[in-house]
Amino acid sequence: MSGSLDFTLKTVPSTLRVTGGREIPCIRAILSLHNAGGGTASEVAPHATLSEERGLVHDATEALRRATPADSIPPGGELTWDVYELLLAAHPGVASKVHLWGYKAALNWWIDFSAWAEYREQGAAFPVRTGVSWWKLRWSPAEPPAEKIELSIETR
Repeated sequence: MSGSLDFTLKTVPSTLRVTGGREIPCIRAILSLHNAGGGTASEVAPHATLSEERGLVHDATEALRRATPADSIPPGGELTWDVYELLLAAHPGVASKVHLWGYKAALNWWIDFSAWAEYREQGAAFPVRTGVSWWKLRWSPAEPPAEKIELSIETR
């Protein structure tokens, strides 16, 4: 079962609540940790970091763990997280800008995002660590300008 947990980043059409209670279309980045192995991965401890345009690195591990629904993943199962919500929970600068100026304060910045996990394979004496997965993300207004948010993702 070695190497059975894998991170992926998926895009999902969604909406974002904005000033006045309106909702606008946006693309969400969903981080997924999938168990491709034949046994249950237990004691799953996800880790993540975020940085804005090569700025200070913010440890998002606590925010990630607060949003983790379980500490084990059965074969074929997965855990998922909304990266925008993690960004707001883990990066005080972005969260305060969005609070003051709305969602547009988080647009057009490249976000460096990394994730990895430690876990115990079924029957194993020692924990295993996944490799580190790296991405760059940027939310931006749709072209032509509209009340819609697009998402660009690059894999590193």
